[in-house]
Amino acid sequence: MAGFVLLLFLPLIQPLAVFGQGETEAGDLQRLRIFLDKTDRMLSEDYIRTEIDFVDWVRDRTDANVHIILTTQSAGGGGKAYTLDFIGQNGFQDRKDSLVHTSSQTDTADETREAVVRLMKIGLAPYIARTNSAGNLDLIYREGGALERAALPEVDPWDFWLFRASLSGNIEGEKTNKQESVNGSFSARRITSEWKIELESRGDYSERIYELTTYTSKNYTSSVNMSANIVKSLGEHWGVGGRAALSSSTRLNQDRVIAAGPALEYSIFPYSEFTRRQVTLQYRLNVSDFRYIEETLYGASTETLFNQSLRIGVQVTQPWGWVRGSIEAAHFFHDPGKYHFSASAWTDIRLFRGFSFNVNGKYSRVYDQLYLAGGGSSDEDILLRLKKLQSAYEYEIRIGFSFTFGSIFNSAINPRLQRGGGGMDRYRR
Repeated sequence: MAGFVLLLFLPLIQPLAVFGQGETEAGDLQRLRIFLDKTDRMLSEDYIRTEIDFVDWVRDRTDANVHIILTTQSAGGGGKAYTLDFIGQNGFQDRKDSLVHTSSQTDTADETREAVVRLMKIGLAPYIARTNSAGNLDLIYREGGALERAALPEVDPWDFWLFRASLSGNIEGEKTNKQESVNGSFSARRITSEWKIELESRGDYSERIYELTTYTSKNYTSSVNMSANIVKSLGEHWGVGGRAALSSSTRLNQDRVIAAGPALEYSIFPYSEFTRRQVTLQYRLNVSDFRYIEETLYGASTETLFNQSLRIGVQVTQPWGWVRGSIEAAHFFHDPGKYHFSASAWTDIRLFRGFSFNVNGKYSRVYDQLYLAGGGSSDEDILLRLKKLQSAYEYEIRIGFSFTFGSIFNSAINPRLQRGGGGMDRYRR
């Protein structure tokens, strides 16, 4: 099958693979060609291309003079840190730059995108200065401005604490069924370069009613989770901390769980490089006190157990694509046979011009479901997923590729008559 697919696309791939633009001297260029890599969906590519219309945007990184990689990360005070990496190529191989914009929690989406685009223009200026269009470049400096907001204030009345609360509900139904749910959350966090303190609580309740041919089924699920996480920075490669949690879940047969324990993490690369590459090893030791709703398969109503876990996490964002993944193993001390092992990976790799290969997958071996109720599960529990069922493994995998060919440019924008939910689209659902 794979050979057939390759044979099918070979006539298209061969001429396009050699179509790439030849090496061009910077001084011979009239307009820069830019390729943008980003994962933040809040920043519209149409907006960026509209605001920066003095360059040519291209679809493939091999055609670009500058490859821009935009990554985001949560920052202290509820904002976000937007990192822009500028990678020169095709005449600009000797230059690489990196700029960061940190937004405030009070910034609107429009203020944020304006600031990011402004920073992108600043980053492109040195490259434009080496082209034939350098004479069209001008520099304006404003006293004050948005950059001052990124700096941490000397005096903060909130001492860098950020609080967030949410509450939502949902009701939907038809003639023979009705579903109601409510969920809420509250969080408080304080993030500085030395300390990270996160306090979170979340709860949800849902109720479902189904009118069947012989009877009416009414059931509910609920869960509550509260946790506290404290981390101390120990330089560019180490972090140490601890976590405590209180939870309950009808689906997991847990009336109450209290857990606490220390954690240690080592980062192979400096934490300052987290936006482009990160490989971490994390070790946790926990003690957990369980109180179950029903007696478990193992005859326990309450028990206190120790367990440990080791997790390896990988995150890489490079011009050739990105890879994110993790491997985790954990077991209980009283019985090493009660363990779980899980591995997951998400990747999108540009193999050659216009061709990308992607894999999303996860796999788990599960032998530590100590919470399973001894009374078994009814048909309703199975069909409506009211209870977690016994299983030795779980898996999911998606494999695909994309191949794009044609014009190398991606600058034109036309928002007219965009597809909506009406018309013929409704009949395709």
